[in-house]
Amino acid sequence: MKITFNITKHNFSEEYLYKKPQIFKGAIQKIDIKWQDVNEIYERANAADRGFKLMSGREIPKSEYMESYINVGQVEHKYIKPVIYKYMREGATLVYNRIKNEPFVTSISRQIANYIDAQVIASGYAAFSEKSSYKSHWDTRDVFAVQLLGRKRWIIKKPSFDSPLYMQQTKHMLETVEPNEVYLDIILEPGDIIYVPRGWWHNPLPLGGETFHLAIGTFAPTGFDYLRWLVNLSPDITDVRKNLHNFNRDKRTLKNIAVNFGKAIFDRDNFYSFMESYTSQHRVDSKIALHILSDSSNNQLDSNQTVRLNANFLYRFPKGFVVINGSKINIDNPGLDLIEFIFNSGTCSVSQIQREFSAHGDDLVNEVLFQLALNDVIEIID
Repeated sequence: MKITFNITKHNFSEEYLYKKPQIFKGAIQKIDIKWQDVNEIYERANAADRGFKLMSGREIPKSEYMESYINVGQVEHKYIKPVIYKYMREGATLVYNRIKNEPFVTSISRQIANYIDAQVIASGYAAFSEKSSYKSHWDTRDVFAVQLLGRKRWIIKKPSFDSPLYMQQTKHMLETVEPNEVYLDIILEPGDIIYVPRGWWHNPLPLGGETFHLAIGTFAPTGFDYLRWLVNLSPDITDVRKNLHNFNRDKRTLKNIAVNFGKAIFDRDNFYSFMESYTSQHRVDSKIALHILSDSSNNQLDSNQTVRLNANFLYRFPKGFVVINGSKINIDNPGLDLIEFIFNSGTCSVSQIQREFSAHGDDLVNEVLFQLALNDVIEIID
């Protein structure tokens, strides 16, 4: 399913990203999923995982809808369908967080990730009533809500706490008051997408019929992530290793720590080392291609095969390398240009890449592409 954003990537970043909500009406024109597809996703979910939840104004204890049993000497778990059905008929929402390895979910997630250059996590929400399963709240990550089946009403209000981090959830900050003024009240139809920055109050409401939407949570590194990473370098600062006794006695030590830590924060090499560390932890779902890449008689891709870069964002480091799907790739400028071309194209055929880089010869391009596929840097789609 292809997403057509009605705002360029640059303009969205400048005008909306982290600033205010935005509606993308009819962003997906052809929705080719049915309830059977959604059912199968939930069937494959791990009921014991903390990300699998049944919500009805509160989180229903797993003990009510999940059972454990011994299957040929191994403990396994399954959810009790009659209990799930009962709660959902009474207004509950079935939530599946961190959906992985589901093709249509992966396709939507990666398009959104590429749009804003961020890591993403996908969650699914299925309901069949008009009962709110969550109270009005804010999220600690930016969210793109993608309406796929049925309709849902979104009531959105301005933040009362700016840019909350993961430990600053609504339930942890009871002293923060929800505003009365409604910023946006809209009904999403199938194919609509709404972007809600972290910290903005929202209350998604079913409308009495079937509804299923994906919430694509997006995660770019924050200053807090950078500072936490820098703490690991702080033992190199002599004064950090000194003992502390009382404030007046230790003023000089504390001042020296502040000065040196400040220098570390503003150090260009430290910043890029942090970004390398951050991107090295990022992974994306990719299709396995045993019939092509495990066969020792194969050493190149077919010209009609389609490929995609296994990256939600592409960070080209000043020293001339990229980090993709856990692999640090030191490659010359033409190679980096090839990787960038695949990324910017979204998907492209081998023949398209050969034409774009014809000056380097088909044999060399084929060799590079095959090695990238072997190392899970590019995905063979078909």
